[in-house]
Amino acid sequence: MLDKEIDNLSKAEKEALLSKLRKRVDLFDRILVYLLNKRTKTTVQIGRVKISLNQPTYNPERERDVMQKIYSHNKGPLTEESLERIYERILDESRATQKSESPKLFSNDKDKK
Repeated sequence: MLDKEIDNLSKAEKEALLSKLRKRVDLFDRILVYLLNKRTKTTVQIGRVKISLNQPTYNPERERDVMQKIYSHNKGPLTEESLERIYERILDESRATQKSESPKLFSNDKDKK
């Protein structure tokens, strides 16, 4: 909705619109949390594979590739700098989770053998 259209709404219509938009953001937040957890579970699996290959958790080349892919999908309004800050945190947390969870899962598999 354009700002001029918003200006033409009554107070009640603006409040209804605000409520509707907040509900939409709440839904997006639920979806983001779900997707972030799915992404993290996958990175834990990646960590398990890295451990089995004796590879380090941190791979700066791979992270640069991830960022380039993210930039290529960006249609705005977020800037590349904004996405970079967001993804730095996501990647940091993915590495931390890989380090803490992958060895546990890997050792559990050894226990099952």
